[in-house]
Amino acid sequence: MRSEAPTIQDVARVAGVSTATVSRALTSPGRVSERTRDLVLEAVETTGYVANEMARNLRRQRANSICVIAPELSNPFFSNIISGIEQICKPQGYGVFVTESSSTDEEKAGLINMMASARVDGFIVLDGNLDHSMLKTRGPSGRPVPIVSACEWRNGSLAPSVTVDNVGGAMQAVKHLAALGHTKIGHISGPEENVLTAARMQGYKKGLDSSGLAYREDYVLRGEFSLESGQRAAEHWLKMPDRPTAIFCASDREAFGFISQVSKNGVQVPRDVSVIGFDNIEVSGFFVPALTTVSQPRVEIGRVAAKMLFDLIQENEHHTMENPQLDVSLVIRESTAPPAKQA
Repeated sequence: MRSEAPTIQDVARVAGVSTATVSRALTSPGRVSERTRDLVLEAVETTGYVANEMARNLRRQRANSICVIAPELSNPFFSNIISGIEQICKPQGYGVFVTESSSTDEEKAGLINMMASARVDGFIVLDGNLDHSMLKTRGPSGRPVPIVSACEWRNGSLAPSVTVDNVGGAMQAVKHLAALGHTKIGHISGPEENVLTAARMQGYKKGLDSSGLAYREDYVLRGEFSLESGQRAAEHWLKMPDRPTAIFCASDREAFGFISQVSKNGVQVPRDVSVIGFDNIEVSGFFVPALTTVSQPRVEIGRVAAKMLFDLIQENEHHTMENPQLDVSLVIRESTAPPAKQA
């Protein structure tokens, strides 16, 4: 018995739309509503339909691929964002190149050369420190390649961006600790000059102010979003004569490093100090103790960024569009508790 490949008619039937609408959703997504586009993409995934875009791409002078640039691929935070991007790109027959931005001039030059030879149709940039002027390459059509920023953004850039409410998330974290009875709330920040560091610091200060607590410079410990910086912050905290009883970390990895280091020194979380992270990466719920954290909708960040990029690709120009900001949520687990009573 011969098994026939799914057709565009099958997709239309499952989605409950016409074949013309399916075609528009896959080739010109900006011409259909978001709801219709989602229905078609779900139907594509259900049926296993793969469009034959080769001849179409030759006519349109497209590479049928995009590039995602992340600051650190070893960081598990980015995996779900990339997964969300692929959920949108795959049904439309687009490949996704993933590369890591870097700090040295030589590596940056290599990145530029690689992108120029790849001739991609667009970029999704997850690194707010990457200079977008490096990416002013041209696609197969000869037009400038569009850029969308996701998660992080670059101040002063005209590229559209999708972000989350970093300020509001930090405020939620601090207010949760204050509601538990903590009056000495510290913060492990991110790297200097990073846009997320500034936004979460702003939220930390606002959370203190709304809770009637004073900001203390000595309660801010410098970090870098990494395990190692969390460990260094813990060493500093252990030596403080007047320690915060609760710590809001600018990333989950900082929180893991902090908890690991204080635990080696006989400090128990949350009995002796409460800890909150930011990101809600997968291991957060399995860490001991399970980490209270601010959860980012990482898959949705990727999906929204990819949809925005396809709108730009279809328009073939950098047109004005909204910069959506997605909501975050506080996930309360086992790493936070009321402060220990003083003897």
